[in-house]
Amino acid sequence: MTELLLEVKNLKKHFPVNKGLFGQKKSFVRAVDGVSLTIEKGETLGLVGESGCGKSTTGRMITRLLAPTEGEILFDGRDLSKLNDKQIREARKELQMIFQDPYASLNPRMTIGETIAEPLIVHNMMNKKDRIKKVHELLECVGLTSYHANRYPHEFSGGQRQRIGIARALAVNPKLIVADEPVSALDVSIQSQVLNLMQDLQEEFGLTYLFISHDLSVVEHISDRVGVMYLGKLVEIARKETLYENPKHPYTKALMSAVPIANPRVKKERIVLQGDIPSPSNPPTGCTFHPRCNACMEICKTEVPLLKETSPGHFSACHLY
Repeated sequence: MTELLLEVKNLKKHFPVNKGLFGQKKSFVRAVDGVSLTIEKGETLGLVGESGCGKSTTGRMITRLLAPTEGEILFDGRDLSKLNDKQIREARKELQMIFQDPYASLNPRMTIGETIAEPLIVHNMMNKKDRIKKVHELLECVGLTSYHANRYPHEFSGGQRQRIGIARALAVNPKLIVADEPVSALDVSIQSQVLNLMQDLQEEFGLTYLFISHDLSVVEHISDRVGVMYLGKLVEIARKETLYENPKHPYTKALMSAVPIANPRVKKERIVLQGDIPSPSNPPTGCTFHPRCNACMEICKTEVPLLKETSPGHFSACHLY
């Protein structure tokens, strides 16, 4: 029997746009516009989509780095959207984040040991002697050595810096880690090493991941289930094998057709989407994908499709089903 760790209900984030005199708020950028998803304990949920679709904003709201405009974030039985600042700080021991840029996410003035120990100090965990021991253990866990603790970020490569970021996230024994494009800034040869490390750590520490990426092959490698986002909405979610073998939504099909195949003898029909992504400050009526969809019907232009279960465990937001 699987146990639910995170349940997100109708999550929205609208950023106000100031126009006219006196900074009057006349419109909003709908960065995230009604996302609902669940993550079970020990699972990895991959979140994919084009740049600007709201993936990272969703991740930052779940960790409460951003306050949601609307919706619920039920984490281990608590609604994170209703917590005050003190309660959020306490909850963050169980919610950690790995950032996209391993260069910008580390303080250049702090040693690696100080960086990894900082969450332990913030949450008043352990005395100084135990913190040093914990830092050395975490460095060993991520493939570095205790010798590295006294060195500074500029002395490490990109892959090593991301390992340090992972060690910092593990310091307070979190239940959920939100990984926001954790390998996109790394060389391809290093990406697989970091992904394999994350999988090993998940097994060792019983971690749960929300893995955000625009790279479908990376998501396929690490995820159990995959959700596809478009213009602030979740348009499809299913088990990894189901989604990659039988995508339902026209947008998912277009994304899958763009994934290169290693075998040059295998021919693949590419689905080329017409036009650009609409502005999130002025999304189309009905289905937001309809201006670029090759299967668009009249109903798509007026009615918003709901995310419905089209087959066991496979949900799609499309009027075709």
